[in-house]
Amino acid sequence: MENYFELANSNVLFLLVLIPIIFALAQAICFGVLAIKRMRELGLGSQVKKVVVNSAIFSIVPSLPIVITLAALMVVLGQYLPWLRLSVIGSAMYESMCADMTIRGFGFAGLGDTSFPPQVFVSITWIMCSVALAWPICNLLGLRFYDKQLKKMQTSGGFIKRASIAMFIGLMCYFAVPRFLDFKNPTGIVVSIVSGGSVLLYDFIATKTKIKVLSDFAFPLAMITGMVSAIIYASIAGGV
Repeated sequence: MENYFELANSNVLFLLVLIPIIFALAQAICFGVLAIKRMRELGLGSQVKKVVVNSAIFSIVPSLPIVITLAALMVVLGQYLPWLRLSVIGSAMYESMCADMTIRGFGFAGLGDTSFPPQVFVSITWIMCSVALAWPICNLLGLRFYDKQLKKMQTSGGFIKRASIAMFIGLMCYFAVPRFLDFKNPTGIVVSIVSGGSVLLYDFIATKTKIKVLSDFAFPLAMITGMVSAIIYASIAGGV
């Protein structure tokens, strides 16, 4: 098998991916049924429809970046692996980073390079899926203890709040700064600047116009704006 897309888009992989997705969907349905049952026990049966509708609407916003990442990863990893990884446990940032690091580890250009053999695709699959197991295992073994300690620190002072903010900023810098300073890839710099500026612009417009929906969708809209800017810049730079 010379082309890994034969494996990535095969019926066998589709069936293997379908099993955990059906399991995850069944879990969601079971939790939903239990939640509705509990609401009725508490005398909130008349609010069930309202809660379901509001939850569905607010679930759309965080799902948009995932859908966009799904479309982008399908170009490189085929139809089914991104579908699995972005449906069960995974996240848009983690899956993209993990696939990119694996491809680079084999000496290829990174995410976007489709010249690697099937063996690399198999490695990407194993790494993306096996590393994701760390999170539920850590939760199973240490979440109860961590939650107790976190509550103690929250009640004892404001250090944990400042530390959490600092760690989050550091994480964002870790991912963003290399893009801003990668002068060999000017497209990435343009996308980073346009996307970051778009978030601030959309949030500013939402604040001035009091349009809450625009503020809620600022992040996915900024992602789309960044993608459009990449296409425009690549077309201009390619034509020069």
